[in-house]
Amino acid sequence: MSAKTMKAFFTAVSWAACGFVLSSAHAEIYTCKDATGRTLTSDNPIPECANRAMYVRKSVTQSARELPRPLTPEERRKADAEEEKQKKEAQLEDQRKKDELYLLSNFKNESDIEVARQRSIANLKEKIRANNEQLKDIALIQAELRSEQQHGAKKSVEENMNLQRRANQLASAILSARASNDKYEAEQVHINTQYDDILKRYREVVQKRKK
Repeated sequence: MSAKTMKAFFTAVSWAACGFVLSSAHAEIYTCKDATGRTLTSDNPIPECANRAMYVRKSVTQSARELPRPLTPEERRKADAEEEKQKKEAQLEDQRKKDELYLLSNFKNESDIEVARQRSIANLKEKIRANNEQLKDIALIQAELRSEQQHGAKKSVEENMNLQRRANQLASAILSARASNDKYEAEQVHINTQYDDILKRYREVVQKRKK
């Protein structure tokens, strides 16, 4: 064998040896106990322990890292439920922080909340006032109409029908105005409830910031 050939041979052997050492250095060692309590060892995940905890390490001198066993369907369901619960709690906490920021950004004090409340219900109050004025006017017209029906000159059938039609229209207008007032008053109660909650929350946030 020539000197050149010998050199090539030893170079190849050296690289192979290095590769073996590097491969061994990076090989993972898996261990576990099977159903009978035997300790199994392999350089690959162990099929017999597919449903059991395994331990893996890079070398015999390195501390083993546990690979938890796969979760059962019931455990997976509970884990998913807990994850979903934590996700919702995180979303609620994020929304709570946004609400606090909104309150402190929009209201400098409790008086600002009261001003906003009155501004929100002012239009409803005006609508109720206008409806009440309309109801008063209708009541006067009804009184005149009844007086005409009872004490007026004798009228033809057509005139009496017109008076009755007018009376029906007034009665319908009264029902409509009262229904509108009921709706506006319900909206007013709803708005007041909302601002009561805002005021309560604002006080809680302010008190929390003082601590």
